[in-house]
Amino acid sequence: MSEITHRTNINRIDEVNPVEEVHALMSKLNDMNRNQALNLVLSDMLPLVPEDILTTINAKSTATKFVSSKTTVQSPNLLRTSFQAGFPINLKDMESSGVSPLTARKAAWFSVLGKMDYKIVQPNFIKANVMAVIRAGNMKALNNEMKTVMQILEVEHTKVFVNNLAKACANASFNVGFKDIEFKKVQGKLEVIATNGIGQHLNSEIGLDAKTNNVNVNTETIGVADGSCTRIISNFNDELKKMGIKIGSENTKPTGGIPQMSYSKLVQQMDREQKRKQKELERLIRLNINNKQKQHN
Repeated sequence: MSEITHRTNINRIDEVNPVEEVHALMSKLNDMNRNQALNLVLSDMLPLVPEDILTTINAKSTATKFVSSKTTVQSPNLLRTSFQAGFPINLKDMESSGVSPLTARKAAWFSVLGKMDYKIVQPNFIKANVMAVIRAGNMKALNNEMKTVMQILEVEHTKVFVNNLAKACANASFNVGFKDIEFKKVQGKLEVIATNGIGQHLNSEIGLDAKTNNVNVNTETIGVADGSCTRIISNFNDELKKMGIKIGSENTKPTGGIPQMSYSKLVQQMDREQKRKQKELERLIRLNINNKQKQHN
């Protein structure tokens, strides 16, 4: 009768390498595979950072090397919380160096970002905005530029996080037998529509909750009337867990064959229309055959 799993507040997931068939599909979507670690971008910018900022950072840390070995992608919410916790501590530390408040704030901000695992898709755009922070001449301008960069980073990282979840959903779908996979961006959400050999569908919807900023993933079966929906959803969820997904909460329930997600409803409508057209075509073919037989007789 079909089932749906609601997953709210996805916290992190391992970086996903899509199976070959899925990779070929994703290459058609802009920015689906392209991203770069922010700390590497900041490391490239070190020659452009004024000496007073670098000296302040180096006086408080062993080295100014912004390199991360992490292979997980954290949620935008986790990164925001981490920055909000780390920045005041670093700022107080930099201020104890006796440098100007402006230099201390820049050094603390640059240092904290260099230790975080933001992923970005437009490194040159980020570099230009980071340089605006470094060049800010007063506290008001500095705070405004810092706020702008943090907003841009959150948007950039959210794209990468959502795309990584889409890769995971596509891989999981493929591994449970739904190997015909399509990606669609619909009303601000990324849909992963997977179909098996008998026309059943497994639809995953990745979206950002505007109120909580949580990234949520819902998955439901469509057109599964043979009682296998529980097994399909259970196997799909197991495949996701193999890819290191960490979920705030997860709930699975039956749908009674009535799609719950907007795009799933459209998929069901298209399926029904296709079946209606097929039946009409078959009726016309039979009618044509009968007419020819009558004429022959």
